[in-house]
Amino acid sequence: MHPYYVQQVFNELRTQAQKLQQLEKQLEELQKDVETLKNNKSAAIGPINYHFEQLKIEKLEGTLNIGITPNEGNHLDEAVVNGQTIGSQSQDTEKQALSEKIRPELAAYLQNEVPEQFVRRAKERKANINPQYIQMVTQDLEQQMDGRIEEYLSQLPVVQENRDNIEEVCASIVSQIKRDIDTAVQRHMDLEDQRKAGLV
Repeated sequence: MHPYYVQQVFNELRTQAQKLQQLEKQLEELQKDVETLKNNKSAAIGPINYHFEQLKIEKLEGTLNIGITPNEGNHLDEAVVNGQTIGSQSQDTEKQALSEKIRPELAAYLQNEVPEQFVRRAKERKANINPQYIQMVTQDLEQQMDGRIEEYLSQLPVVQENRDNIEEVCASIVSQIKRDIDTAVQRHMDLEDQRKAGLV
């Protein structure tokens, strides 16, 4: 065999041996890191940002405790969120009562007015609309109604201060949500027109 080829084989073997040594070192370091992580029971987690306004939740069940662990020794009633003790349930009860007062009027609006809006707007556009489709969209709006009510109630100042004008508060929220519904129907019809025209 020619000495040049022997030299090439030797150089290649030396390069491979060096790469093998590097890989063995990296493997040892990774094994040490894994062992360290296994032995370290408390892992630090950075801040978690939640963007709930971007979520669309159809059904939510169960309990979710964020930021509270059973080993901290604090009672749940002593926990403070946004400066208010969780144990104070009176404000939630009053908001629930307002929600119960608002819901029937909006449900009637969804059942009576929204289908008529679809039919009227379809006639304006000289289009046919399937009654089952109207019912499906109405049901979708109904499913979102409780979330909208809750959103508007959460924007209120402390409900106890508004006891004198509860009727005004309810009427205001109802009219705002009705406007939201009307806007949603209008946008939906516009989007359907754009789809039919091939613009979307």
